[in-house]
Amino acid sequence: MDRTKTKKTLTREQYLKKFSRAARWRLPPQESEEAIADYRELVFQAERDESKLVEELGEPVQAAHLLTDVKTYRRWLKIFAVLAFGLFLLAKWAWMGMTSIQFSFAEEWWYPVWVMVVGLVLSLYWFRRHGQKNGPLSKRLVLALAVVLIAGCGVMYGIWDVTGALIYEQVSVNTWQYRQQVYLVITAMMYVGTLSALAAFAGLVLAKCYDRRWLALYILGVTVAAMIGFVTFNFKGINLDYPTADMIRSYLFARLIPIGAAGLIGTGVALC
Repeated sequence: MDRTKTKKTLTREQYLKKFSRAARWRLPPQESEEAIADYRELVFQAERDESKLVEELGEPVQAAHLLTDVKTYRRWLKIFAVLAFGLFLLAKWAWMGMTSIQFSFAEEWWYPVWVMVVGLVLSLYWFRRHGQKNGPLSKRLVLALAVVLIAGCGVMYGIWDVTGALIYEQVSVNTWQYRQQVYLVITAMMYVGTLSALAAFAGLVLAKCYDRRWLALYILGVTVAAMIGFVTFNFKGINLDYPTADMIRSYLFARLIPIGAAGLIGTGVALC
């Protein structure tokens, strides 16, 4: 039986598109752009047979792999793995409101803040050192930042408004209308926290592949998700027999304001 493998043919545009994605993910910004420019010339040579692109130049991903500095690429993968795992935890905590991680030296409501701090410091260090700005600031980035910021502020306002009743076990003591408001805020926390973590993941990938200023979306998304996680864990474990609603509100926002300010500063630094 003839088992000879036939290589898949790609159009010039398809080949360059796949190569560009792989190169931007694997190579430093300047090197990736130079490699893409070189391969654009090779791919679009008039005398080159389009049906033999893969045969003559190799698979697009493999071609990018041959240009990769393995040591630098592995270092990036480690950074990415740490940041992506932190986003997974934030999304999980926002959606489920619980954690299986336990440390004896700190309360669990600080866990999301730790994730935020590690992500902010590590990502800024990496992208300020290895990233690159490309052209004017993207309008899509501005729009994405505005959406995440508005959603985060809306949830924080909702938390402020219903503080004192936003306890799952204590909701039944309130009026029906107030319980509905509380449930809406809880639902908003779940969705906004999870979607903010997903937006942060998208910002992280786009910062590596296109423009390091997309890191601003990662930092803002992490900040919103961490603040929501902080509130979620606090309200899951707080004891209403002692504090009043005003005391709870003061306790929460005395900590949320510095966390949010740090995230906004980090977002601004990422845009510079």
